[in-house]
Amino acid sequence: MNKFEQLKAKAMEHAKNARELAEKADNEKRVLTASEQDAFDGHIKSAGDLAEQAKEAKYSAEIEAKARALANEIGGAPSAKSAGPVGRKAWGRAGVKTVRESMGRVPGSKALVSGTVSMANPVSPSVAALGAAPLSVLALLMNASPDELAANPYNGVEMNTRPRYEDPLQQAAAIMGGDGGGSNTYSYLRQTVRDNKAAPVADGATKPTSVYTFKEIEDRYRVIAHVSEPLPQRFFHDDATLGQFLGDEMGYGLQRAVEAQALSGDGLGENFTGLLNASGINSQAWASDLLTTLRKAVTTLQGIGSAPTALVLNPVDAERVDLLREGVDSGKYLIGDPAADSARALWEVPRVTSVAVPAGTAVLGDWDRVDLLTRQEATLHVDTGGALFDKNQVKFRVEGRFGLEVKQPDAFVKIDIAEPAA
Repeated sequence: MNKFEQLKAKAMEHAKNARELAEKADNEKRVLTASEQDAFDGHIKSAGDLAEQAKEAKYSAEIEAKARALANEIGGAPSAKSAGPVGRKAWGRAGVKTVRESMGRVPGSKALVSGTVSMANPVSPSVAALGAAPLSVLALLMNASPDELAANPYNGVEMNTRPRYEDPLQQAAAIMGGDGGGSNTYSYLRQTVRDNKAAPVADGATKPTSVYTFKEIEDRYRVIAHVSEPLPQRFFHDDATLGQFLGDEMGYGLQRAVEAQALSGDGLGENFTGLLNASGINSQAWASDLLTTLRKAVTTLQGIGSAPTALVLNPVDAERVDLLREGVDSGKYLIGDPAADSARALWEVPRVTSVAVPAGTAVLGDWDRVDLLTRQEATLHVDTGGALFDKNQVKFRVEGRFGLEVKQPDAFVKIDIAEPAA
């Protein structure tokens, strides 16, 4: 029995109980007693509440079923066991499939043509299933629900899961007409002061004032892009997997660039002002040893009322944590079996590994306090024109337009875990 059926059964049980109370009083030619009336009202309210919950459960199940069907149709959504980072293989397959199908729809077309494929966004909001441990920094940055993203596509990563192909005429029309999605700039409120003064107050006394100060931050979206080197068209004719491989690789490259900018961008030129360079972020200096330093950072956040949701480490530092022993080269591992699932967390805080954070630095924080925005969905563009036409060559381009909101910098700690020289 699924959730909808369970809720429906409970609602019917309460309705039955209410009906039996009313029928009993009616058979006895009397009105309900005070206790019976209270019980009757309680059953009616419970039945109504459960009925509403049942409707929501049924609607959620239908949406989930449709989403799964769509994901299967375009190559599958990434899961917690995805073979590639953030489902990059599924992303590449979807783009190449659309290019091939589009070629078939263009009369007389026998080779790759110029145009743009709007991809399932490589910065996927489904990189980690609900309740699963985060697999990447991008998973941490994607904290809005799919329903919220679908309703507000420019408040987060767009939810266009069906790739579309634009021939040159369609592309020109899109450029002339725009997408109606807004401008290249955005603004948001960043909390700069959090001073809680809540306290017991006597009758007639003045209540204390807590201070929650916000600053309006104005920023703009950045284009993140790269192109492939020209390749002979015959490569694609001779090897049917090359287009998929190239799409996979370029999608992966875009994901890693976005992740690096979100964490470590220095704010100069076209770079993001990444989380590590945001004004107001906490810092934790080296404190005697690696585990002590990391634990003190947890204490810092807990002390200001923030609950850390993930710790991000460079792969080199993640190895250092995994291989800590009671002795220098022997003894028990301090965090337990490095291969066990329990090793993916420290003090119940999930660990995420990323080359986007420099070795010797770690980031601990409540990742609900930062958002990655997408202004322009990621696109795969295939070109054979111009000088490429004369040489019978092909180039791929992958690009998107993204922004970052660091809404509460003090919910993060930049940790110095580079062990000082002896």
